[in-house]
Amino acid sequence: MPPLTDRQWTSSLSDEDLPVLSALLTDQVAGPLAAVVADSGGTVTAVALNKVTWWPGRSATVSWDTVVEGGSLAGRSTFVATTRSAPPGAVTVGEGTETVAVWRVPHDPFLPALARVLQPDRAASVLAELGSELTDPGTRLRAYRPGRRAVVEVAGQDAPLFLKLVRPRRLEALHRRHLSLPGTLPVPESLGINRDLGLLAMRRMPGRTLRALLEDPAGRLPHPEVVAGLPGTLPVTTGMTDVGSSIEALPRVAGLLRRLLPRETDRIHRLEEAIGTDDVTDRVPAHGDYHEAQLLAVDGRVSGILDIDTLGSGRPADDPGTMLGHLAVWHTMSGRPDRVAAYATALQRRWEAALDPRDLRLRAAARIIGLAVGPFRVQQPGWPVETSRRLRLAEHWVRSARSLAALPWTTGDR
Repeated sequence: MPPLTDRQWTSSLSDEDLPVLSALLTDQVAGPLAAVVADSGGTVTAVALNKVTWWPGRSATVSWDTVVEGGSLAGRSTFVATTRSAPPGAVTVGEGTETVAVWRVPHDPFLPALARVLQPDRAASVLAELGSELTDPGTRLRAYRPGRRAVVEVAGQDAPLFLKLVRPRRLEALHRRHLSLPGTLPVPESLGINRDLGLLAMRRMPGRTLRALLEDPAGRLPHPEVVAGLPGTLPVTTGMTDVGSSIEALPRVAGLLRRLLPRETDRIHRLEEAIGTDDVTDRVPAHGDYHEAQLLAVDGRVSGILDIDTLGSGRPADDPGTMLGHLAVWHTMSGRPDRVAAYATALQRRWEAALDPRDLRLRAAARIIGLAVGPFRVQQPGWPVETSRRLRLAEHWVRSARSLAALPWTTGDR
């Protein structure tokens, strides 16, 4: 019997507590998608599953790139379906545990303002109400997590601005954070909020991401001492909540990985056992998602820190472990692996001089395991192979934590 293709592997996944999952992951046109398009008078003539967020027994959200012929939805579009409980007015298909909400991006029922602010005139009007005028505005969807958040770039003849849409209950706290941190940290300046639309307006920050600079041999990187020291400069803020660690998330992530790759069950179990539970009681301010795509730099200095939504109270090695885990994975993908390895080694040496090296490496390993789900989520070609590869990389870090005999960047597993 020939091996399954990536798409066949995806479509073979099932969830007894979410029976509709099989209908969403089919390698044909998903039933709920076909039903919504048919109701508009059209037909799906081409479809490609492009993203999947699945937590077994809890929820599933998928998106497809499609071509629709006929009806009011004709054209190239991205559609999303989710098993999450939808707000009033959402289009739903099915009954009971088979019910899903379906929408065409950007008409997200969880973020009802998204479609409106993608209209240049409406975005410019929102910014004008907040005191920022733009000439000849244009909009672009820069980031989107269906049903949860989005970032819209609004550009004109002036410097581009950004509109960040979040769930209403998070808006006020996010705004206060952006107002309180400038002067302490280089974070995007808030231009104000629109409560009715659930959005925060921000200025664009100068610079390129650390990831982009690592890929550019002519790019001036911030001194590793600066990047290693930034987590220690994070301030205590009001209303600071606990930041979940990668080790705390490990049981849930491992459960998903076992469903994705049953043949790797023993390896995943060994990794869980080796990393153990998170028993560190010390707490410090933590970014919560500190990695190379969250830092901006200009001429060798850090010019911006992005996504401060996650700022909270974490363990001392949480942010360093997250950065090292991300760089370890990026090292396997980079066009400049030696440059990435050299920079990451410099960071690691500084952090291991100040933190428990074993704890740091285990947190990096736990983060790598979390990132092992990524290829499946974006339906990367060859995702089962890439996921296994990342599990091997996590094993490498666990072994290094046990021995502490050598730095992990010598693995050579690319």
